[in-house]
Amino acid sequence: MRAFSIVLAFVAAAGLGFGWWGLETVAGRRLFDEMAGMIPLFAGAASAVVLVAAGILYYLSGR
Repeated sequence: MRAFSIVLAFVAAAGLGFGWWGLETVAGRRLFDEMAGMIPLFAGAASAVVLVAAGILYYLSGR
């Protein structure tokens, strides 16, 4: 369970990186313009939720 939460945290960090890249860089804004910009926005938000869940899971697996 602890290993799963670590892997989940890495996946969430990658999703947060994708969200940041899609919203904050020139190349990301060029690829995800107008309505397509919702993809990195929601990916980043969902990754933040998954990262919190991974932290809770890690904490609970240590108890």
